[in-house]
Amino acid sequence: MGPSSKEWGDTLGRKSLSALENASLSFLSAIDTESGLDAVLFLRRTGSVLASWTREGIRLEVVSVMAATMLASVDTIVEALGGPSSRTITVASNDRQIVATKVGSQAFLFVVAPNTVSPKYVRSTVRALVARLSSVSATTLHRSDARSSKVEAKTGH
Repeated sequence: MGPSSKEWGDTLGRKSLSALENASLSFLSAIDTESGLDAVLFLRRTGSVLASWTREGIRLEVVSVMAATMLASVDTIVEALGGPSSRTITVASNDRQIVATKVGSQAFLFVVAPNTVSPKYVRSTVRALVARLSSVSATTLHRSDARSSKVEAKTGH
């Protein structure tokens, strides 16, 4: 199941996309939909969906909010125990594995796969997607900084 028009409609109508929005558009093309994964979500820390791919029947609105809640809860627990905030969280259940990895300070990647998918494959997929998201986001930020400088130089005369 691909992205819904609701997920894409808001971002495609704007003249300039944020770095996170540009990263989310690029991210979708990097997902191997035949790999056995259940869900791959790129989310804001609030749980709002920037981009997603899920198998049929997965309730995106529930998974996205609970993913953000899980990330915040684990961070709070770890910090309460005196540790630093985690960059990556891995959860194993009887039949699923979940990996949540922060992408910058505003977003995170959330991947769910059945235990029949190799944990090594899931980790390598997460690393590749985070690298892609980070590079697209950094490139977009660099371009928008360069445009801002040019605009400031033009308006300064």
